[in-house]
Amino acid sequence: MDTHPEIEIKNLAPIQKIERIYRILLSIPAQKRSWYAIAKEANVSYGWAYKVLKGLQEKGIINGSAITAPSELFYIWVKRPVLTKYREYHVPGPEEMITSSKLEYALTTYAAEHLLGKYLFKRYYDIYIKSQDAGKWHLYLSSLGYVGKGNVRVFIEDEHVFWDNRKINGYNIVSIQQLIVDLKREGGECTEAADLLLRRFYTGD
Repeated sequence: MDTHPEIEIKNLAPIQKIERIYRILLSIPAQKRSWYAIAKEANVSYGWAYKVLKGLQEKGIINGSAITAPSELFYIWVKRPVLTKYREYHVPGPEEMITSSKLEYALTTYAAEHLLGKYLFKRYYDIYIKSQDAGKWHLYLSSLGYVGKGNVRVFIEDEHVFWDNRKINGYNIVSIQQLIVDLKREGGECTEAADLLLRRFYTGD
């Protein structure tokens, strides 16, 4: 029986709630958390989190909050529908554009993997931004380059995507687990890069 008080819930889609839980479970370095602590950190109700976590445990993917089958959890996560929206820009000197910006961001896919794994060429500079900064980012990027298909792609997602992120060589990148998922969803050579990161940080094969 659920004896925990309900936690305040923001207006999140079920997909976003589930991805928050997956992101927390796959944190690097792994941390031991109670299911109630996971629900609180994800800002979802304990009863809802319990149902998701119990399902994963019954499938042998987790034991408590410990991941026993990381590859399977990533597979489930990648196969979920994607809600992300983005715009594209062509900006000369995208690295300088990012480091000069005073707005919050987190790099993902090609540029982020290049910093962490050095397997991919920096074909795109994909950045997550906060929804409230979308107008500011548009003005900033359009002042430096052109709107339309180009080398910079801007994604707006649940702000929990910034959770567990890290800084490498002065750049903010998404968490390792988020990067692996984004690379796998991108497909092609990005899948190979994702598998290398998966082995490096999770499975050790």
